[in-house]
Amino acid sequence: MRRTAILALVLGLPACTPDPPPVPGSGMDQAGSARAMLVGQHMRAALACGVTVPMASQDRAAAIEAAALAHAQRQGGTAARDAYLRALTAPRFDPRRAGRDHAAWCTARRPDIDRVVHWLDSAPGAAFAAHAAGASQP
Repeated sequence: MRRTAILALVLGLPACTPDPPPVPGSGMDQAGSARAMLVGQHMRAALACGVTVPMASQDRAAAIEAAALAHAQRQGGTAARDAYLRALTAPRFDPRRAGRDHAAWCTARRPDIDRVVHWLDSAPGAAFAAHAAGASQP
């Protein structure tokens, strides 16, 4: 429940008044990086759980992630970029219990995955991805 509230807060979903996107050309800021982290984590969860994600949402998530990786690289070099990527990975499950643990993990994340995909497919998600793509250009 708490994770869902935090996710809604960070993504600025329709339940909240959405924040305006950062000024174009300003690069990704800390809030944008946090939002990108959630998008990346849930897109990887969707992949790990076999959830089908529309191509447009995948493209927007990729643009957001590319901008976040560039931001991490600028902020802290290769080590920061690599740490960012490690934070996105789905957990590894004990092979003896993988089926049950994996299924429970996927079930717990499904509402958040759906929420992120819906946001990526919305006008605010498209605007954020477009800004992120523009901000990541040199």
